[in-house]
Amino acid sequence: MAILRNFKSLFVVDDKADASKQATAAPEGKEAHITSPSSSTRFRGSVKSNGDGKVDDKFLEVLFGALDAKNKEGFDYMEFKEFLRSLANVPMEDKTRYQSAFATAQTMGATKENIINSAKEYISILGEEQVKFQQALEGQKEKNLTAKHEEILAQEQDIRKKEEEIERLKNEITAHRKQIGALEVEINEASERLGETAANFEATYQALLGQIQQDVSNIESHL
Repeated sequence: MAILRNFKSLFVVDDKADASKQATAAPEGKEAHITSPSSSTRFRGSVKSNGDGKVDDKFLEVLFGALDAKNKEGFDYMEFKEFLRSLANVPMEDKTRYQSAFATAQTMGATKENIINSAKEYISILGEEQVKFQQALEGQKEKNLTAKHEEILAQEQDIRKKEEEIERLKNEITAHRKQIGALEVEINEASERLGETAANFEATYQALLGQIQQDVSNIESHL
């Protein structure tokens, strides 16, 4: 965490502490005038990045760690940034602040080209970290978004198949019910026909039986 604290002191400043220091630095007998260094000098703790994101310490630690790992020996942009940071609470224009910091840097052998080139190298390092982050992000998207989305599609497809199966079964049930209804009609009709047939047989039987019984009676009576 030491790296994070050291680099954070160059790029991130607490608003309240900064305002307090600048107010204290105002000349005696004059109203305290608080000046705020521009965003070109440092990031402020309350500054948000593009979109709805915000500066996050865990990402600062990663980025500062990458910068520190590539920090070369000797005077470069980071040392110049330290000079600028030391002047952050001094009421002056940006131009004067940069000129003052550069004047000090020159006493240590720094040149404008050296500072700019090293700053561009740090920009390149940050770009490499951005690429790494995007690659890692894509991996997380594949794991947490794409895979789950594909699972949703598979589940929806399974639901559609089951809905189709349910619809097929419902159609079969309807067809079976129609068949049952037709069979019940046939049963009723057959039952009626059987009842009629039975009744006709019984009438025929009784008629024939009656005649034979009458003949037997007459024979016994008349012969």
